[in-house]
Amino acid sequence: MLFKMKCAKENDEENFWFEEYDKDTKNPEELGKSYIECFNNTLRPGEKRRVFLGVEIIDANAAKDHNWVKRTGGMSVMFRGEIVDLVYCSRCGITGKRYGLSHIRKDSKYSQKVYERCDTSKLKRKI
Repeated sequence: MLFKMKCAKENDEENFWFEEYDKDTKNPEELGKSYIECFNNTLRPGEKRRVFLGVEIIDANAAKDHNWVKRTGGMSVMFRGEIVDLVYCSRCGITGKRYGLSHIRKDSKYSQKVYERCDTSKLKRKI
């Protein structure tokens, strides 16, 4: 989800600004509040506390990170001498292979830069 968080320094809400985020979240308001809380909990000398003023959703369907799901019903396969999991992105549909616990390599037909992000993959594939 692509959204803007509106925030300001404490006691100076008239001089607000926006911070843009592209996060996979169902509740951007809660996420924004947690960012402000984390910032306020880690203030350095001279920094002023911030206040959360709200969020504006830019694109609810924008997600830059792929959501990889195992394809083979829980089984692993042998590929070039290694045991791998066949995976696909549940959002945009591109496919790849997972090596180990987290390293995912997209299939060669998705090697173009447009497939690095899920939202641009969806546009390219017209999903």
